[in-house]
Amino acid sequence: MTPGLSPHPAPRRALRRQTSARRRPTVAIALTLSLATSTLALLGASSGASGSSPADSTVTASQTTASTVAAAAPAVLKAAPQAKKKKKKKWAQWTPPTGAAFNLPRSSYAQEYRLEARVIDAINHARRGSMIRMAMFSFDRQPVADALIRAYKKRKVTVQVIINGHEKPGAQADLQRVLGPRWKKRKKNKSNSFYYQCTSSCRGDFDVQHSKFVLFSHTGAAKRVVMIGSLNMKENGAVNQFNDLLTINQPGGMYDSLEQTFKEMRADKVMKNSYKAETFGRYQLYTLPFPRAKATAKTQWLWRRDPIKKILGPITCRGPGGGRTVIRVDMHAWSDDRGVRIANRLRDLYAEGCDVKIMIGYANGVIQRVFGARTARGFVPVRSTGFDTPDSNGDYDGEIDLYSHAKILTINGIYEGKRNRRIIVTGSSNYQAGGQYGDELILKVDSARLYNQYLAHWNNTYRNHTHGFHFNGGTWKVQPDGRRSFAYDDTWGGLGIDSPEWRDE
Repeated sequence: MTPGLSPHPAPRRALRRQTSARRRPTVAIALTLSLATSTLALLGASSGASGSSPADSTVTASQTTASTVAAAAPAVLKAAPQAKKKKKKKWAQWTPPTGAAFNLPRSSYAQEYRLEARVIDAINHARRGSMIRMAMFSFDRQPVADALIRAYKKRKVTVQVIINGHEKPGAQADLQRVLGPRWKKRKKNKSNSFYYQCTSSCRGDFDVQHSKFVLFSHTGAAKRVVMIGSLNMKENGAVNQFNDLLTINQPGGMYDSLEQTFKEMRADKVMKNSYKAETFGRYQLYTLPFPRAKATAKTQWLWRRDPIKKILGPITCRGPGGGRTVIRVDMHAWSDDRGVRIANRLRDLYAEGCDVKIMIGYANGVIQRVFGARTARGFVPVRSTGFDTPDSNGDYDGEIDLYSHAKILTINGIYEGKRNRRIIVTGSSNYQAGGQYGDELILKVDSARLYNQYLAHWNNTYRNHTHGFHFNGGTWKVQPDGRRSFAYDDTWGGLGIDSPEWRDE
């Protein structure tokens, strides 16, 4: 920056506006004096013609000038009134940026907290009397809690927050104190705001409340806004994880569906039909869990009913021209029987000719063996986003502390028999058993624009923030903050997940 220039241009613009306002009366006074001078000249000519003495003329002119100025000034000001500019409300101009956004851990504050900043912006622009509904797995960010409380207190926004019940840091305690419990006797015109923790899955009987979404009935100029992705309101999620946030304005019936799901979560009761698969134009929303204790033959989880199985099913790997359908995966955690089935399906697609590449934060030994088995085309290209970075003393503990928390799948190619389909999948569900029995969301979107955004992020992460598996000794990798980390010798096996950074996710 050039020395002496302010790094904040907004105050300079405000100062210029104030200066212009001060100059306006000067124009009116100049016009007044000009008119008075003309009047004086006319009076002088008149007095000379009538034979008055110079002294008399001077007195008369002076008196006339004073009275003329006094009379003319308001006349001129009335003749040229200053039009008052009608201030546009800030809500009328702002809309949430739509599309995908991604943070970059171990970098600058702005890049680390980029997703949180988008949520806070939408909270700060929530219209008076509107509603915010937020569902998160974990929450410790005081700036987000403060923004919600300001909206509730200052603009009478109804704020409803549901969190999983595994922790209650200060930010959540503040929300509970201010918003109150979920069921309370309402006074007339009293807000229906609340804070609540589900003890396990809100709509099911197993696992946790793991979905992550925010609904805004009216923020800025936008109505019915949905934010969804892998983002929790956590410091750890900004500093040690790669996450995504997808913002959609007016997604039609999908907003209504998520609103209904939130109301069901508030009830915190086991539902008979808790699983939903719905299509809203280009959006396909899967709402979990599958029922367990109350499951029937028609509602229980089966592999053929799994959302990821359904999404991967219509893929054709090779087209008439020889091109390959491109599949990219960025998965936080991968394990259990469900994870094995998904891994086998992706391995089969690679064997059939699809261009498959995979990033994983952590996978257990069973998943390692699936991808460690050679196909006729060779091994499926798999890299890890999980790193063990040194502590302040330069020591390594063998546990993953920097990793991707995303749950992203992208497809580009022949899908449902049609060419050039571009699809993204995001949400909260890992490729694990909890992914079908906890409160989860899986969103599939048919969109070339979103596909390009997610692919660019995937490529950047794959090139710059992963390590490979060589089964022949470890390798060093330089991290975004300049530190070095060690990638161990076998596929994930040398790195554990017993670190505060992983447990705190």
